[in-house]
Amino acid sequence: MSFAVAVILTASCFTVAASAKENEFDVTKSAIVTDESATIQENYAAEKLKYYLDKITGGNIPIITDSDAAEYKISVGAANSPDTDFSTAADGSYIITSTDKQVIINGAGNKGTLNGVYAFLEKYCGCHWYEAEVIVIPENKNLTVPAGIKLEYTPYFEYSETDTTSARDPEFSVANGLTGGIYKKLTDEQGCAVEYLGGSSHTLVNRYCKPSVYFNEHPEYFALHDGVRTTGQLCLTNEDVKNIVTQEAIALLEEKHNPEATIQILSITQADNGEYCQCESCAALDAANGSQAGTMLTFVNEIADRIKATGKYNNIVFDTFAYQYTRKAPTNVVPREDVIVRLCSIECCFGHTLDDADCSENKAFMQDLSDWSKICNRLYIWNYNLNCDESVNIYANFGTMQRNTQIFYEHNVKGIYQQGVFYIAECDAEFGEMKNYLLAKLMQDPYLDFDAEMLNYALAVYGPGGKYIKEFIDITTKRSVTKYRHLQLEQDSRYSLPGITLSEIKRCNELWELAKAEAETDEQLNRIRRSELCWRYWKCSNHSTEFSRLQHPYLWMKANKDLYNDFVEFGVTRMGERPNHELSSNDLRHLTRRIYTWITLYDEPIWDAINPYALKVYEWLEKSYKLFHV
Repeated sequence: MSFAVAVILTASCFTVAASAKENEFDVTKSAIVTDESATIQENYAAEKLKYYLDKITGGNIPIITDSDAAEYKISVGAANSPDTDFSTAADGSYIITSTDKQVIINGAGNKGTLNGVYAFLEKYCGCHWYEAEVIVIPENKNLTVPAGIKLEYTPYFEYSETDTTSARDPEFSVANGLTGGIYKKLTDEQGCAVEYLGGSSHTLVNRYCKPSVYFNEHPEYFALHDGVRTTGQLCLTNEDVKNIVTQEAIALLEEKHNPEATIQILSITQADNGEYCQCESCAALDAANGSQAGTMLTFVNEIADRIKATGKYNNIVFDTFAYQYTRKAPTNVVPREDVIVRLCSIECCFGHTLDDADCSENKAFMQDLSDWSKICNRLYIWNYNLNCDESVNIYANFGTMQRNTQIFYEHNVKGIYQQGVFYIAECDAEFGEMKNYLLAKLMQDPYLDFDAEMLNYALAVYGPGGKYIKEFIDITTKRSVTKYRHLQLEQDSRYSLPGITLSEIKRCNELWELAKAEAETDEQLNRIRRSELCWRYWKCSNHSTEFSRLQHPYLWMKANKDLYNDFVEFGVTRMGERPNHELSSNDLRHLTRRIYTWITLYDEPIWDAINPYALKVYEWLEKSYKLFHV
């Protein structure tokens, strides 16, 4: 991916003083000070600080190792702050302090000092990393920062991950505190990502104890489900299965283990189906625990014990799911200290907050979250922020993102994977990148000013018209659910925005036109038009305004055709996550049928056979309309 920096001049970031006052530190007169014994992470942090400060000031701020050689110093790293004790601090923690002569940035572990540098650049210098290719670097040749800063920060979560295009960019990820390594590689200088070794999900039968290797000779290794041995899951009480998974996991660790990383994760997780083992041993263990998690957790605990007994992998932790049939916490087994349980919210409503007492969809999940938090030292969450079936439709879950993140933190959650439209390169037609940014910032601080963060993003990405897009989001978020209508992972677009009124639809149409009218560059206009696709998709599915069937057929057919052409123009090739959800090229369906059928799942020969005749009818309707209306 190419890396482009958008330099956006932001008047509010300017410091107008010509010279520093007594209560200010003059950045332009300073040198960045590191120690000769600095770590590679500290040296990298100093280089990034220099890069951005030079961009802001237009100067050339030096990096030196002689503290006495500069009157004004920005000291980076532990050696320059010997009185700070980070021995028990979480990796990523930092402290920033300042006087009128010195700024000190120091942090814990592999990531702390670098986190501190980016925090300093954001909070005191006006830099922002909104997307991989939208970076705000204000110009300020008289940059000063306050004296008397004392900012201390400890990460809310040890693991944080999102998955759209920007989240795969190391610079964006480091700047916004994303620590996960599923979709990107962070270098040792960048503090390393928290990596899943050998896959992050559904590893049993897919990576460990594969049926292609073992099933023919040993069907007893695999789940007995509804009286039949299936290749879909393993029998987790079989001793040979435990031995095989242990041996294969150790072989993987011998190849990929990094002893210098703070932690690395080995995922031992069920396959993505409900074919769990019902043999006598597994069923008895599940019954004793009131959940299929009893067998799963007992198995993972034992694998963890066996691997840790080798004495070679002290920074390895083990991950398993509380997902679908294993979501309910067991009653008679608890995870080991080094076992992560990843609780998955796939069944939830994402339009009501998880603790909304009126949402029946979320009550069971909240109980499971509470139960797991009482027994699990390392509870992680797999959370969802997308419509899997119709990913280009508006998915107005903005109203729950902050409170749900707070709920996770308040229930002792240590890590979150916020799944979004991970295939966004093929399906970028909503607010995937905005959600990606907001979720990253929420995992940095669940209690931030969410509305302000959203507005700042909208203004930076869309230009002055971003304020109208923020209003559109507010309207649709408010109307995303009712007491009895929910927002699901697989939301039918005909039933989304159930509370929206005709006057609000009219206002939303106006807001998009106002936003486009205020675009200052072609780039801003194209971003607005791209994001508007989700609103037009919703209107098409619901036969609203220009897509209404209560008008001349040519008009609504043309609206359909224009929307399809714009999908093509903006490179949208996929409408959803599922197989055969690629955008079809059949004109007849684009002109006449509901939008969900614009996918290759419905590419049947009859449509191609009828297509030429349908186009002729469309051309005739166009001529007849223009004959009387133009």
